[in-house]
Amino acid sequence: MVIASVSRLLFLAALISCVLLPASAQSGENPVTYSIVHLSDTQNLATYYPGTYNLTFSTLESQKVKYNISAVIITGDLVNSWNKKNEWNTYARARNLTSIPVYVIAGNHDTDYGKNYQYYTLYTGETNTSYVTSVGDFDLVGINYAEKSLSSKELSRIRAALVNSTRGNTIIATHYYMDKTGKVSPLGRDIDKNLIVKPSLILMGHLHADFVQQRNISGFPVVEDMTNYQNGVPGGNGDKNYSAGTLYSVTSVNGQVTTITAQVIHIYPSPSMGKEKIVFEQGLPVPSLNETISVLTPSGECSAQDLSCGLRALIKPGWSFFRSLIQD
Repeated sequence: MVIASVSRLLFLAALISCVLLPASAQSGENPVTYSIVHLSDTQNLATYYPGTYNLTFSTLESQKVKYNISAVIITGDLVNSWNKKNEWNTYARARNLTSIPVYVIAGNHDTDYGKNYQYYTLYTGETNTSYVTSVGDFDLVGINYAEKSLSSKELSRIRAALVNSTRGNTIIATHYYMDKTGKVSPLGRDIDKNLIVKPSLILMGHLHADFVQQRNISGFPVVEDMTNYQNGVPGGNGDKNYSAGTLYSVTSVNGQVTTITAQVIHIYPSPSMGKEKIVFEQGLPVPSLNETISVLTPSGECSAQDLSCGLRALIKPGWSFFRSLIQD
């Protein structure tokens, strides 16, 4: 009788473990977790607050091991005035305070609206040409500010690189992809039409807004992130001496991204970590074609400076649960 009861308990425990554990854990695969930080429109720090610019990069360096930060991506407007060496020197000094790889694209302020790349190239090493490289398990596409859009030849070149890549996810970093109402720019329309060939994360700035949302583009889940704290948090006092960004935590198995979460990382004046929310999970249904889902806004942030204040422990399968998580 006792043996039968023990057997039933062991069977129940095994059944529960199969239900609760993700497939990767059940098969003995070891997931890899790392983070990527998105910054944008830091130009006021270059002009007025060099100490906060320094603090931004030194803080990320101090958190590098804790969050396994593998990349910092800045989507333009590193400076206010494209030809002022003192602003570029301020950026360069701050940038050199971290050993984390930094990937940049040019904003309109960096290049006189795309007309002059002299100082941008001198201080960043990048040119006026879009690039495709890799960051972790992602293809990273860097597209500089464009008054209208890229040429069809350039779009075809980037698309071919993405289609021929074995990586399953893309990050597209550009300056002006959409406005704060969600209306895409001419460049944004061409990105949607030509470059969304797999699940994608689009990072942008330019407009004075901060949000993360999810859409369905060509049948693929697309996360759109506008990060711009040049005037502080929307609805705040407009203090330009402010630094924050978005931290993405990525979990992958055998080179395939399984989960991405996002949270705001406030650096100055009040360092804190925002709520951690799921923005992508492999296997979940994508939104309908006409649906835009708000995932993250600057409101309702956690005060605890740790990922444990987030929702990682509550991840469960099911679209209805996902929808409940992303409502602020």
